[in-house]
Amino acid sequence: MYLRNHFNLYFFICFLCVNTVSFALADSTSRHQSPYRTEPNPWYKLTTFQRGFDSDSVRSNLDTLEAKPRKNWTRIDSLHFAETLLQTGSTDVSAYYFLYLKPDFYDEEKYWWDESVNYILNEEYPEGIERIYESSPGILKFSKIYFLDQFLKAYIAHNKDNKWYKTHKILNFPVDSSLIGIDKTGERYQNEVIIPLENLDFVLKLLIHHIHKDDPIIASACHEMGQIFEYHVALSDAYIAYSIGRHYNKWDKEILNSLKIVKSKLSNKKYKIPIFTRYFPLTEHWRFEYEVLKEKIAQNKDTTVQEIPSLMLPPTEDPLPVSGELIILSGIFVLFLFILFFVKSKK
Repeated sequence: MYLRNHFNLYFFICFLCVNTVSFALADSTSRHQSPYRTEPNPWYKLTTFQRGFDSDSVRSNLDTLEAKPRKNWTRIDSLHFAETLLQTGSTDVSAYYFLYLKPDFYDEEKYWWDESVNYILNEEYPEGIERIYESSPGILKFSKIYFLDQFLKAYIAHNKDNKWYKTHKILNFPVDSSLIGIDKTGERYQNEVIIPLENLDFVLKLLIHHIHKDDPIIASACHEMGQIFEYHVALSDAYIAYSIGRHYNKWDKEILNSLKIVKSKLSNKKYKIPIFTRYFPLTEHWRFEYEVLKEKIAQNKDTTVQEIPSLMLPPTEDPLPVSGELIILSGIFVLFLFILFFVKSKK
């Protein structure tokens, strides 16, 4: 009888111990469920806008090209060299190569777009427009070439009047009220909203890859893009587009106002605010000088590994006064001592 009572009491204490530990674990790992959710958007979502180019990749490309005698270079080698120079910031030397190579739009489209971006970076806007019309006999509205053409024309107008963007549209891609509420699975929505957005996204990503300084033309274009997203697609992507526009022109009150409005709409609908840096990451504003880079390549033939600096600090959490794990271990230890003391006393 004594042993039975002793066993029952021992079992009860173990049961209490296990439940206490389970409760402590559940309490320490539980998270308060947020009332906000991700906005559904199965139609078209913005992805990360890459800014700048990986220094190791650029260095490797130039190293490979320099190791090959120039007389053995193919046309593709020369085009790749012009592209890599563009990535290093040597836009003038890159333009020299593109001028004589004249990449074909249909067979060498990748390099054709690099050449087109170079016209913008070198502020040779009329030459860029001439090259576009030389390459393409016609420009389909809201195509990729259409949006590139709109950017070049906007830069020309901005050079003549730096306030031009305040009273004119960059893209001429307006919100169409007849498309609001339209069936989003239909062909018209795909052709008049989604495909133009894809094309605009493509051209913007090309420019943003290279341009890091303030640019009211890119800012206004992102604002127009944000309006299309806001009224035809999704508020979350409108927020991202407005935020990019805000980055390129912090003084534009219209962009700031649109950003505040769409943020309010997201909050009212209980949608999560997108984390901007996931779509527009930080970048270090370094530039390469090609001759200096060639010298560094020659000096580093041993391919010494260099540490890549961290551009973003890891997220931090507010520390608790006492960690949950310590509380749990302390509770288990106290219960264990209690059990030992109780058994020893009974014996």
